[in-house]
Parts: sequence; C-alpha cells; structure tokens
Amino acid sequence: MAALGAAIVVCLPIGPACAQWSFTVDPTFQVQLVQQNVNSLLLNEDGTLIASGRMRLPGETSDKTLCRFLPSGIRDVSFNNSALGGGKLIEWQDRFYVGSSGYPRRVFFSGAQDISFRSPNIPPCRYFNSVQGGDYHVYPDGRVLITGNHNLRDSIRGFMGPHQLIWLTSEGCLDTTRTHRSGGNCAVYRFAELLNGQFICSGLCDQFDGQEIDRIFRVNADGSVDTTFRTGVYAGEAFGYLPLDDGRVYVAGNFRRTEAPNDTLRLVRFMPDGTLDPTFSVPQFTAGEGLSTPFGATAYTINAWRNGTLIITGHFKRVNGQVRKGICMIDSTGQLLPAFSGQGVGPFTFSGLTAGSIHRIVFNADSTQMYVCGAYSGYNDGLTNYPQQRFITRLNVQELTTGVGGQAPPQAALQLWPNPGEGQVWLGYALPGHHGPVQLRIRDAQGRSTHTLQASGEEGQVVWDTRGTAPGVYTVELLRNGNVERTERLIIQW
Repeated sequence: MAALGAAIVVCLPIGPACAQWSFTVDPTFQVQLVQQNVNSLLLNEDGTLIASGRMRLPGETSDKTLCRFLPSGIRDVSFNNSALGGGKLIEWQDRFYVGSSGYPRRVFFSGAQDISFRSPNIPPCRYFNSVQGGDYHVYPDGRVLITGNHNLRDSIRGFMGPHQLIWLTSEGCLDTTRTHRSGGNCAVYRFAELLNGQFICSGLCDQFDGQEIDRIFRVNADGSVDTTFRTGVYAGEAFGYLPLDDGRVYVAGNFRRTEAPNDTLRLVRFMPDGTLDPTFSVPQFTAGEGLSTPFGATAYTINAWRNGTLIITGHFKRVNGQVRKGICMIDSTGQLLPAFSGQGVGPFTFSGLTAGSIHRIVFNADSTQMYVCGAYSGYNDGLTNYPQQRFITRLNVQELTTGVGGQAPPQAALQLWPNPGEGQVWLGYALPGHHGPVQLRIRDAQGRSTHTLQASGEEGQVVWDTRGTAPGVYTVELLRNGNVERTERLIIQW
C-alpha cells in the first residue's frame, strides 16, 4: 500500500444534514409461513394483505401461490385459493393482476379468477403459445404488455415464431392490431414504463427487432428499439427500475459494462443516453458470509422515499462495507444513509441454498407502516431480534428528531471533484464533532488499497495528484478511528 502526502486546504462545508428515520418491527403482525418465498404484496384499505409467491403454512403439504393475510398476520381462509399467482401483483380498478405461469391473470379481491380475462393459449383466443414467462405491464384500459419468450402463430399478419414483447387485449387475447416484437433466440425478462411512454428492458439479447442492443436497453412505446440509448451492459441483468422526470433512470440488478468489464454493478443511475450519471456515486453491495451467491450480491428494488432518498432492497449483507441485511437507504448522490444500520433480515435455507433477501416493500396510506417480504427467517430492527418474523414483516416508520431544533444530528460527508477526474482531484470531507486524525483510503476496482491520504479535523480538503495512476474506477473511503464513515466512487480518466 502506497501512502501519498497531501496538502490540507481551507475548511469545506459539505451541506445540511438530512432527516433520519427508524423502521422498527411491529410484533402484533406475524405470519405463520414455514417456507419458501414471498415475491410481491398488495395492501388493501381494510388492512388485509395479499401476498404472491411460493408459501407453505404449518401442517400443510403443498404450497400456495396467492394468499390473503389479516391485519394480525393470520391467513384469511375466506380468500379463494385459485392456485394462481407467484409473481408480481398490480392493482387495477376493482381487481388485480398477478404474474402466473408464463403470463398474468386477472383476479377479483375475493381471490376468484376473473374469467373475462381469458387465457391467450386456448379458444376463443388464438395465435399464442406461452413458452417462458417474463414481466408484464398493465395499461389503464386493462390491456397488457408481456415479456418473456413466447411463440406466435399469426400467419395472417406475419407474426410467427418466438416473440418477446407481446400485447394482449383487455380480454386476454393476442392483440392482432399491434406489432409484436422479436429478438430471435433470446428472452426479455424485466421491464418498466418510463414517464414518456418508452420502456427500459433487460434480457439476454444482443439484438432485438433487427437492431444491435445491450442487455439493458430501451424501446419506444410501440416496441421498436431506441438506438439513442446504449448502456454498454454485456453481462447480467436488471431487476428493478425507478425513472426520473428528467429522463434519467435508476437501475438495480447485477450486471457489467464493457467500459469496466471486471466491475459488477448493483445500483446505478443512467443518463438519458445510457451512460452512467457521473454525479451518482455507485454503492458497493456485498453478499457476505453464509449466503448462497452464484452471481454475487444483487439489488432487487428501488423505492422512492423522502427528499430524493431511496430505499433499496435485495440479496446482500453489506453496503459500502457497512452491515445492511437486505435493505438500505441512500441519498440522491449515492451516499449510504444511517437508516437500517446493522439491521435487516436473517438467513433462510431451503434445498441446500441459503437466502437472506427482501424482494418487495409496500407502505400504508400515510407511510407510517412498511411491509417487507422476501426469503428470510428472522428480522433485527436494531433494538430487538425477532426470530419468528419470516417472509413478511410489518415495520413502524418514524422520523427521528434528536438533533438541534428538531433536526437529525449531522452525518459524515464526502465529496470528490472533478469526477471523472484527471490530474489533481480534490477530496472534500466533513466529520462533525471529530477533532482527531482522518484517513482517506483509495481502492481500485478489485478492492485493493492503493493509496492512503492523511488529514485531521472536522472538515477540510485533500488534494490527490492522480498523475501516474492507471485510469479506471476507484473507491474513496473516509475513515474515522479506522471505521469507514463514507464512500464515493471516483473515475480516473486520461
């Protein structure tokens, strides 16, 4: 490890502190599930909760894919067990859609299937044969756009063979008025509608609808490829999206880009043209010991919270080296916030694989309660460990006002500029209330420590001369008493 001398310049105010939040377990809610996972939730006005996944209750020998739970967490046996479900839930008018075995079904809130939304596989619907399920999007009028990989047999209109973007009518049949899209021998998995009507997609294709694409790509409202959006993603896939009104979009998953082929990304913000937003410091997610990780840590969902902050869920144990078990909060610059520090879900082992993941979250109407679901056993909220909280947990949400004037106490901060940088780069830090030595440690894309810069005091700047440093992506860590307080991603270019 090389140590470089650095000049301490003037003090640098980093900015106002943001509010802090606590998320504590509500022990009056507890489901009795013994296995395996819950993938999606739908909270009803009466406090009941519809869950979709693969769920088994004590004493039963078969799994249920759709259940309703009372406000106490007890299973509501009056809810019709239709054997539908397992996938994503979307509310629509007085009914809801649920992902189920290749394509979605429409269901009444009693649990009974809405047979007016037919199966596209059987008469009177025609031309469709489901092969591999993916994602789905519901339009306001009940029409549905599905992904995956499905065979069409509409020789009259020329749609034959595998297709990956397919429109269904509000009755569930193949929409013969639309141009269905094909990428050949591949599948499109998860996608999301953007605010302008386009869709951002993830799949295993390198070509789609006759155009070269990346594994994360964008299509227009009619399904044609938007060639102005190139992410450079060549491996992995996306699991969650959050679009912004300026055309940027957050993407969660586990993927790599050709620009930095050895750097696995779990949460990024793409610019409107598909390049990484340089003002967003990409957090580092790690799975840690004990979890089954064939593809490493993965971020699943991105949920907008207050003042531009985000709640991220997934399959991970640490974020930027700090314990966050399946859930964390970051701000709009990518900084890890104190919420959920040392907290989250415990491991659950099934068929030899160990999970500890949160798949979805939903809030009640006034955001005073949050439900989390996933594949886990036990939840620790920082105050108490609840080993019987499994698969679905209800958390009470409260803003902390322990600082001066009702504000949360100030937190550590770290800013880098210019970023991307070349030559001299300024590292600005703030450690409120700290008066001793400060270290700024630099790690390369492989996690190796390459430089350590020395400073002292509550706040200041350190100048790092990057000449002679190989171009690439580096992580800057702000250390207080040997503990990492903040991290930021720095791109060095020449």
